[in-house]
Amino acid sequence: GVETLPEERRASNLVFLMDVSGSMNNEDKLPLLKQALHLLVQELDERDTVSIVVYAGASGLALPATRCDNSVAVHMALERLKAGGSTNGGAGIELAYRVAQENFIEGGINRVILATDGDFNVGLSDDGSLVRLIEEKAETGVFLSVLGFGTGNLQDTKMELLADKGNGNYAYIDSVFE
Repeated sequence: GVETLPEERRASNLVFLMDVSGSMNNEDKLPLLKQALHLLVQELDERDTVSIVVYAGASGLALPATRCDNSVAVHMALERLKAGGSTNGGAGIELAYRVAQENFIEGGINRVILATDGDFNVGLSDDGSLVRLIEEKAETGVFLSVLGFGTGNLQDTKMELLADKGNGNYAYIDSVFE
């Protein structure tokens, strides 16, 4: 295959915080996200761990930190994800950061990747406390990236702000080529 990641890249501890609320139940949302993650996992190896935290009506750990040389487990966890329920990511974002912290790689890439269609109420009472949480975590070396999916009611500015505070990046994804 094509070599897309340089050999000297740093080990990665990636925690995907995935919105699985009903609004993600759309061809260009959760199915696209799953497809993208299947592709990503193929690029990773035993130096890397992937965890999946989902949030909708309830939050939970869909996949504990799993080394990417055990990619079958990652692929199976992705396949089990279904969209449904209302959106409340508060516990989700806290859980995602906790998982990232527990699997922290010194000198590596430690990142929470929030994937949502923008219609997210992440449970912290207001944007201010959410931003503070993200900023505090960024100081500990866990950064936040935000992936926006779908073409509905995207709150681009809010998502960009969060990624910015989390020392991460924001990308809008509307096709598998992204």
